[in-house]
Amino acid sequence: MIHDRQEELRRLHFEHAPREEPSSNGHKHTGPSSRTDEEVVEKARSERSGKFERLWSGGLSDYDGDHSAADDGFVHKLWSYTQDPEQVKRIHAASGLHRPGKSGRRLDYLERSIKRAPKNVTWFYEWPREHARNGHNKSSSSSFAHKGSDSDDDYATASNELLRAVPFREMGEPKEQRYIVDGIVAENYATTIFGDGGSAKSMLALSLGVAVSGEARTWLGRRVSTAPVLYADFELDADEQNRRVRRIVKGAGLAEPPEGLFYLSALGHGPLEALRVAYEECGKRGVKLMILDSFGPAFGGDSETAKDIIGFFSRVMEPFRAAGVAVVVIDHQARTQAGERYQNKSAFGSVYKTNLARSVVQVEATERGEDSLTLRLRQKKHTFGAVADPFGAKITFGDSVIVETEGLDDADLAEEGTLNATDRVKLALNDGPAFADEIAERTALAVGTVKNALTKLRRSGEVEATGERKPGGGEQVTLAVAKSSSSSYPYKGSDDDDDSSALSEDVIAAEMGRSNSGPEKALATYLETPTDERLKWLTCAVLTARGMDTGQWKLHAGAVEKAAADPANHPPGCGCGGCL
Repeated sequence: MIHDRQEELRRLHFEHAPREEPSSNGHKHTGPSSRTDEEVVEKARSERSGKFERLWSGGLSDYDGDHSAADDGFVHKLWSYTQDPEQVKRIHAASGLHRPGKSGRRLDYLERSIKRAPKNVTWFYEWPREHARNGHNKSSSSSFAHKGSDSDDDYATASNELLRAVPFREMGEPKEQRYIVDGIVAENYATTIFGDGGSAKSMLALSLGVAVSGEARTWLGRRVSTAPVLYADFELDADEQNRRVRRIVKGAGLAEPPEGLFYLSALGHGPLEALRVAYEECGKRGVKLMILDSFGPAFGGDSETAKDIIGFFSRVMEPFRAAGVAVVVIDHQARTQAGERYQNKSAFGSVYKTNLARSVVQVEATERGEDSLTLRLRQKKHTFGAVADPFGAKITFGDSVIVETEGLDDADLAEEGTLNATDRVKLALNDGPAFADEIAERTALAVGTVKNALTKLRRSGEVEATGERKPGGGEQVTLAVAKSSSSSYPYKGSDDDDDSSALSEDVIAAEMGRSNSGPEKALATYLETPTDERLKWLTCAVLTARGMDTGQWKLHAGAVEKAAADPANHPPGCGCGGCL
């Protein structure tokens, strides 16, 4: 029996036989592709994931056996390498997915996928220019911010018009780097905030947006610059994000969301289309900070491939930087495996995610309460200065969401890998005398590293022996003073909480008396039912209006309670017992 091998022969001929310039419907093809079908297929098949190779061979495993879905995926994968619709159809016809009874008869079969691909595909392979036909390559690009250009050639031309070498001595005195959030989010540059699922990254980002766009002068104890903010949402929908923002606003003591806080939902739109609109909205509304939630859906490429990440930053993120917009990117990390330390993890995928961001902050959930979440934020990279010390946050959930500073004590900080070994050893010794192996356990440092640090501290006179030794060797050490002078980290219960620094009742009364202000409205709510939670809202509203850290609300709550109890401070028409 002679088996029918027509399809295999046709594909073999496609891959190996010399070909003339392709034609369509009897006419010589004049589309924008500068590459032959063979070149495009070869490049697409070289993808490390092997997904295109499986599709090329006719495999349906990536689409649960759905042949039509696999055809659609094939077009989208191929679109990164060629944007010529006729070439896409020819290559599909030569693939193992081709069905003579369907795509072979219906000339319009792939049209819907081809129309969708430009909206959904955000990464495009950049063919080497030195090998491009006719001296140029017209592959489409996701760059969208240079003089309205949509092509690589126009983008390069627009850039090269300004490209020239300049002597440093002619550049004058440099301007100081400015920040949206002091030491954390630099103006004009990308910042990545990443962490495991359930670490409330999005909630933190929304609270940041409320602080920057509103009247607050601080966020988690750090100074902020007031500016319009755009929240570009690629994960949830408008209703859910609106609920979240309203609860955060209420927790901050505000009557309504700040006027300068804007929202853009990418739901139902391709990532490239949404990012184009986001760029346009930033320009129209004077936005200086865009929050991108989150990287994966907005990116749409292979996070583990360096060229994909580099391409996204250079083509998509760079236009925002050039327009003076800082971008905070929310990202995820891989699940922690047995034996791994959480703080040693980085954002999932290529190291270029970290390399191309100017500030990188990891978020870790350290304690989960019934209605609260305690977080630790550690800056792992800061291009423009020293890495910030780790700091804490606490989110309390209820009718409102309160985001406040949570202090870290010496034991917490001793575990932090972003601090140097010497400081971590001193922090561990703040809990009392210890042997080297005990310090290693407290700090998660190697015993040898601890011993080296102790040697330096002995020489500097900061550490001394207690005289106690372990059998078989090992000397106990202690700090030369009761508390190391280098340890100045505030934490809950610290003696630094001086009641004399609390706001006066007169100042509080003045804030609550401002018409239509957050404190005035929070006071009215408190007087309806004076609960501890509502007292906290009122105190936070007063501190927000004063530009103070809401993390210190307990310090001021007593004075606020006294001021709120005075009928002279109550709003007109108050129906409480003291005013009737």
